[in-house]
Formats: sequence, structure tokens, C-alpha cells
Amino acid sequence: MQTAFEDCDAVEQRAQDELIHLFRDAVKVGGAALEMRVRRFASLVRTSDAGLAQAITPLVTGDGQSVRRAHASGSSPVDSDTKLPLVRFDAPETIRQQPLLTPSVQTAVDQVVRERRAAEKLQAAGLMPARSVLMSGPPGVGKTMTAGWLAYELGLPLLTLDLASVMSSYLGKTGANVRAVLTHAQAQPCVLLLDEFDSIAKRRDDDSDVGELKRLVTVILQTIDDWSPASLLVAATNHGELLDPAVWRRFDVTLSFVMPEAAQRSALLQSRGITPLLADALAAATDGQTFSSLARAIESARKQNILEGIAVDESLAAWALSLHTSSSRRSERDRRNLQILVLHCREKSAREIADELGTSHTTVLRALRQFTGEDNAGT
Repeated sequence: MQTAFEDCDAVEQRAQDELIHLFRDAVKVGGAALEMRVRRFASLVRTSDAGLAQAITPLVTGDGQSVRRAHASGSSPVDSDTKLPLVRFDAPETIRQQPLLTPSVQTAVDQVVRERRAAEKLQAAGLMPARSVLMSGPPGVGKTMTAGWLAYELGLPLLTLDLASVMSSYLGKTGANVRAVLTHAQAQPCVLLLDEFDSIAKRRDDDSDVGELKRLVTVILQTIDDWSPASLLVAATNHGELLDPAVWRRFDVTLSFVMPEAAQRSALLQSRGITPLLADALAAATDGQTFSSLARAIESARKQNILEGIAVDESLAAWALSLHTSSSRRSERDRRNLQILVLHCREKSAREIADELGTSHTTVLRALRQFTGEDNAGT
């Protein structure tokens, strides 16, 4: 019986070896379309057979592969005057951090990935996978990160429209640049991110804009309608109210991002190495802060730790305290509790904290139990 199992394992291993050799030989001559298919296969088996996915991925991540050449070579669109590239290229294998999303947004993102991975099955049934996604919400809540995550999950390069290069003092040039980017992104499979989308897709009833920009909106609408299913178009805006109403109807999927809740803020802090109890305490004290502001605070705290020897926990607690101190809406109790947390991070005992703040030992212990969950937090 043992021999039979061993034989099965050996046959399976040989089959996988042959599959890898088949992919290697095919990619050499198959071009970008086959390369994308191999990427999707590796993405599909990543969870069920990480070893096989790891063996296949290098076949399509080398500097000489066709997709990288097609998007990052001289064929990439450039401004005719400045010669600056109109898109930024990120390779498919670029490591991405999974964004922290609300359940409804996460469900929608997962659905986009499933549809894109099963594109051929859907098309065979006369259905079209999601081709376009519009994300709206305040800055710093994970829109750009979500676009990168979609590209990573789908094994596609991420192309980001460079608005600084696209926008021109010659209005006709701006339209030509945008059209060049849209055409280029459909030539080879990719995820195209149009960040700050409101700057090129404003309402056409805005009297402050001239005719050329209004015509550009019409071009964009037509392009979305005819978008190639080989690529995924992702647009992001901080000001959804500025978009032309017709834009919203054109996108297959619309995602509304909101300010992160306490649970999401705590999850971000924990993902960056902050202990769960402290992360929960800081999350409760940072209402109204975005993911990006939290990430900057963590980075600043780590720099202080290296340059000044201040503990990361203490720096973060002091930062949270500064938010409360600068806001009249914060209660005096909240400020005092954060002061207690800062001093606790400095390894002061409860009695030392009480003496320094002029409060009772019992009050300090109660706050520390809230922050640390310990019954005898440094008595």
C-alpha cells in the first residue's frame, strides 16, 4: 500500500514537471496572450498548490518577457513635446499589501477577481466579465492600493496615468495624450489606473470648463463602453460629486470607500507590528484618521526609535495624544487616559504615573486595565 502511494506521488510530480516544461517552452514563442494565461494559471493555483505556483511564476517574470517589453519599452506613449512617459509601469510581480476594506467593498473586489479569472467561461456563456471599476472616497482610504492589489491578484502589470505628463497647456494635446494612454492600455493585457479621475471626467454642465475638455469626457465615455475585456480599467476619485453623471453609469462596478472604522484601524496597526491591545487602544483614540495617516505615524515612530531611541509604542501613543490635545471635541478623560498610556509606555509604574499627573492610583490602574488588559499593570 505504501508503495502505491509513493508511485502516485511520483507520477504527480512528473506530471507537474512536464507541465512546467510545457509552460516554459510555450512562453518562449507564445507571446503576450499566452504569457497572461500562464500568469492566470499561477494565480489560480496559488492557494491550492503554492509550490507549483512558485515554480511557474518565474517563467513569466523575467526582464525579457513580452508583456514587460510591450508596456515598458519605447512603444509606451509619451508626450510629443516633453518626451515624458504618460503612464507609470509596475510589473505584475510587484509585491502588494492587501488593502483593508469594508465587507461590502471586499466582496465586490473579490467578485471582480473571480470574474476576470473565469473570463473565458463567462464569455462562452455569452456574458462579459467586469471590465471597468470606479472607486470614490476621501484620500488615504486605500483606493490606489486596491488597484495595485487587483493587478497583483490577476497577474497583470499596473499602468498608472501620469496626470502631470498628460495635462498640457494646449487643450488639444491633453485630449490626444489621454486617448493615447487609453489605446495603449488595450493593446496588451493590463490594469490601467486613472487616478484623480475627476480632473479629466468633470461634469459637462460645468460652465468653467471649455469645449475641448467637455469633448474629452465624451471620448472617455465612448472608450469605457468599448473597453477591451483583455484589460481592466480602474478609475479613482476623491470627488465623486465632480464627475459627469453619465460616467457613473458606464462603469461595470462602482465602489464607495469610507473613512476606516476602529476595527480597520486596529487591523492596520496590528499588520504593522503593533500589539493587539495597544492597537485597539490607539484605534479607539484615532477616530477620523485615514489608513495613510496611520501608516505615516508608524513610519515616523520607527524613525524616532532608530534616531532617538524612543520606543515605537511611546511615539504612537504620544501622536494619538497630540490629536486629542489639538481637538476641542475630545473629552478631558480621553486626554488623561492617553497621557497615562504614554507614561506607561515609558515603563513608569502606576504610582509614578498618578503622582506625575496628579490623579488617583485607582484611576491610573483602571485606565491601564483598559489599555493592556492586565489586572496589575505596573502597580
